[in-house]
Amino acid sequence: MSIMTKGVGMPQHSTMKIVKQQKVSSQVYDQLLERIKTHKWDEGTKLPSENELRLEMGVSRISIREAMQKLTALGIVETRQGEGSFVKKVTSDSYKDMMLPMFMINKNSLEEILEYRLVMEVGATEIAASRITASELAELEAIVERMEHNDSDVKTFSHDDMMFHMAISKATKNQMLINVSVFMQDLLAASMESIVTHLGMKDGKYFHRLILEEMKKGNRAGAVAAMREHVAKTVDRVSELSEL
Repeated sequence: MSIMTKGVGMPQHSTMKIVKQQKVSSQVYDQLLERIKTHKWDEGTKLPSENELRLEMGVSRISIREAMQKLTALGIVETRQGEGSFVKKVTSDSYKDMMLPMFMINKNSLEEILEYRLVMEVGATEIAASRITASELAELEAIVERMEHNDSDVKTFSHDDMMFHMAISKATKNQMLINVSVFMQDLLAASMESIVTHLGMKDGKYFHRLILEEMKKGNRAGAVAAMREHVAKTVDRVSELSEL
């Protein structure tokens, strides 16, 4: 792994083209993170010293230090006094931190998140509709009623929107779907707040009530169709926005 800068020598075994708009330290961070994500450096591995990395990558000590500070701030690497830096055990929170720079909420990323929801939430609704219990329906009713009575608090409305979809995931009784929903919760919550801010509350109130009523009737096809229409309409409305 090597980064070449003007006037600095470079090992022959590996090259990387510098992108002028991107800081060297950011490129160092990306390459160090890649080693961790691909398990070239497993949990508990002691990392090379700043000087060793500087010589290997052909960059300044400051660039190495800035990259290491970012890894430490994200909880991916820990520094032990007198021992050096080590790869920490990576939890779901760490991975969410790694994802955040890729998913700063803008129009393009929001459309991708909605495409994810179109796949995952429609599928979850189909499973949940045949497994949901009376107490889970009551929980959804309470959420929808709060949404229907909320005309101004975007943050609370977005939170209830998130809780509605999380409740449907839990109603699937499928631990894999539940775990994925929990893992994505912070990202989806941020996207929902952005959607409500730009598109308002009207569609959310209408479709959440519709989905719930179809579930109450035990109409799986109706609930699935309502969820698909809900997300698809949001995709269409977001694509029409001139700015986000």
